[in-house]
Order: sequence, then C-alpha cells, then structure tokens
Amino acid sequence: MKKLLPILLLLGFGSAVHAGGLSTRHQSSLQLSVDTARTTSTRVGNSYSISGNNVNTTHAISDGNGGTTTTYGGIGVNTYASGVATPGTITGVQSGCTGSGSSTSCSGAFSYSQAFTQGDSLTTATDQTVYTAGVAGTGAPGTINDSHDIVITGGTVGAGAGTQVTAQFVTEITAF
Repeated sequence: MKKLLPILLLLGFGSAVHAGGLSTRHQSSLQLSVDTARTTSTRVGNSYSISGNNVNTTHAISDGNGGTTTTYGGIGVNTYASGVATPGTITGVQSGCTGSGSSTSCSGAFSYSQAFTQGDSLTTATDQTVYTAGVAGTGAPGTINDSHDIVITGGTVGAGAGTQVTAQFVTEITAF
C-alpha cells in the first residue's frame, strides 16, 4: 500500500489537465440570403411519328441548295430554325402497286397515319415564370449579444420577398 500512495496522490491532487477535463465552445451566427432574379420556362419539343401497314413511304426534304434529298422507308433529317422543326414532304404509297399514273393497279388493304407536333422556338417558350430579385433592405439581419441571445430582424427597412435569415447557435463540449 505504501508503494501505491504516491501514485494515488498524483492522480487525486493533480491538475485538471492530468486528471481529465472539459472544454466548451459556444458559437452564434446569422446569415442573410437574398434570391436573384430568374426566369424558368417550359418548352414543347418537336415530335413526329408515322406508322402504316402495307405502305411504302418516302420523305423528301430540301437540301438547302434548291434540291431535295429523299429517304425511303422512314424519316430523314428535318430542317430546324431556332429549335423549331419543319418536316419535308412525306408520301405514302400502298405496297404491291404496279404501273404508274392513271394505270396504277393496287390490291389488298393498307393503313397509314402520321402525327407532327411543332415545338416552341428557342426564343419564345411557353409557361414562363419570372421571379424578381429579393430585397435585402438596410441594416443587419439581426443581433447577437455577449450572452449569445439572437434577435432576428431580417433587415430593418425594405426587406421583402425572396429574403431569408438563418440563425444558428452551436454548443460543443469536449471531455478529455
């Protein structure tokens, strides 16, 4: 027991650093955020569909040089101006036809359908929503005193829509 007495005295009467201690930290903060002006919009895209039974299709589009380019059995590249598609001429001819002009002879049933939706221009979109910028006002978003009391005012004059104030108090305790 006599051998343990000095060690016990050191542990019992040592400083807080040696015997274990606590450290605390307190922090308060205020943040003012103001929205910017922005516009959101929704555009309708271009779409084209074609379907048929016992029909041969050709799609003739302008090549931009006064001539045409023809695609057989499908749809070629449309022309675009400001994001708006313009399809060329699409022709459907019943399969199995022989002859030409008024002496064309066809037999059997056929069906043919097409649908085209022209999209909105890149310069004019539908369903636009315009947001104006927030107004921060003048003055501080709030105050913090020595006791870490937080009073939120949001700015003293002119604070309006699109303005957010966030207040935060953090306590940290460390035992070592």
